[in-house]
Amino acid sequence: MKKQFLIVSGVTFAVFFTEALVHYNYGILESKNLPFKWSNFTVPTGKSLLKLVSIVLVASTVSGVLIEKVEKQYN
Repeated sequence: MKKQFLIVSGVTFAVFFTEALVHYNYGILESKNLPFKWSNFTVPTGKSLLKLVSIVLVASTVSGVLIEKVEKQYN
């Protein structure tokens, strides 16, 4: 079951992190009144990146725990 938890949490992290990067860029571009284009896409650095990764890691772990509990209840 631990392998499945890692897979679920890992996939969730990848999806959430991608979404977080899109929202990060959307916010920056919207505040500058620029159109959303992939050529304007940036990845935060330093502490901003660490904060983003931390938030997504916590959310992914919570998601993995909840999915595991739901699966146990219905199996």
